Amino acid sequence: MPYVVTRQRQWPDGNPMVEVSVGGMDYTNPDALSPKYPGEMEEYDSPVEAVQVAIRICEQWRDDEPEAEIGVGSTLGMTMPFEPRTFAEAIAWAERQLAALPKCSRCGELLPQKYFHVPELDDEKFCREFCAEEAYNESMKYQLTEGEEEI
Repeated sequence: MPYVVTRQRQWPDGNPMVEVSVGGMDYTNPDALSPKYPGEMEEYDSPVEAVQVAIRICEQWRDDEPEAEIGVGSTLGMTMPFEPRTFAEAIAWAERQLAALPKCSRCGELLPQKYFHVPELDDEKFCREFCAEEAYNESMKYQLTEGEEEI
């Protein structure tokens, strides 16, 4: 699930907020400011990386907007202001998000939006073709070894 970093003027007060939104560009609040800092309006697979970028942007933005804060969450496709968080709270949220994300059945890396699947390996999902091939080869080797023992 992608995470997007935007700078916003929070409705209805106009408070400056760097937001990390769950779900991609279609799930950010609609009043995003034009990108000014590297990493804005980009999608990230890792919530931890998105929050790190948001913290960096917030620190830079505070040069012009001393009241700038960070917010994290999901709009579910609606418009809703995010609650301000401390940097530590945002990092803790990102770590909980990361722990809950699906991982590659072979190497444990995050699954990208487009992952690999091998029909013979049931519901296993893989981050890249290499992991899918290796898992398949390992399962075939195991099946052959098991079959040979039965003869």
